[in-house]
Amino acid sequence: MYKCFIIDDESHAIETLKKYAADSAQLEIISSSQNPLEAVKYINENKDIDITFLDIDMPEMSGLDVADLIYKNTAIIFTTGHAGYAVQGFEKNISDFLLKPISFEKFLKSVTKVIDKIEGQKPQSIAKNESYFFVNPGIKGKMLKVNYDDVEYIEGLNNYIVIHTPQNNHIIYLTMKEIEAGLPTGNFIRIHKSYIINIDKVTMMEGNKIMIDKMILPIGSSFKDQLLKKVNSNVIKTHR
Repeated sequence: MYKCFIIDDESHAIETLKKYAADSAQLEIISSSQNPLEAVKYINENKDIDITFLDIDMPEMSGLDVADLIYKNTAIIFTTGHAGYAVQGFEKNISDFLLKPISFEKFLKSVTKVIDKIEGQKPQSIAKNESYFFVNPGIKGKMLKVNYDDVEYIEGLNNYIVIHTPQNNHIIYLTMKEIEAGLPTGNFIRIHKSYIINIDKVTMMEGNKIMIDKMILPIGSSFKDQLLKKVNSNVIKTHR
């Protein structure tokens, strides 16, 4: 699922995009806002929004200006009722442009195009016979080898991450989005905007909390369904 945010000053436009996203089966609308400044704050603080649907003609702040503030942290699809914005729009760092009224067919075509672009920018998948990865610990010319099996969980701290292992905690200059893209998906799963866990290290799960060794971590509401699918696929149930 690709996490999405909608910025539009018209509530009916937001509802249309929410319905299209629900019908697409590939997208999850994390949130929406009619206030562009609040939206910019959310997107840049969380850094986990894959696609932002951004209206251009808004009273408080132009979508063209909003794009300059968020393009590093999300792919942008401009949505507008004015075709004249197309040239200005594509001069920005955006992925696509949708002219209102937006049909479901055009919506799907645009989303597919942007998803293909996102996937093309991801690192190549890790070979199955590799059991480790290297990261730069912040010292020029130095690389740190980390075994996947040693990683208990990864914590996000703004533009840094902390890789927690039984031996050491490694502070690395990477975002959560960057480290998540480089991890094998079999054992590692995002459970919160600030946490990725190694499912092999989990000792207990209860409610909205998960335990790894003696550390209790929160489960974010937007990540819980994905985690439950992973857990439920390995639950041994009685048939009595």
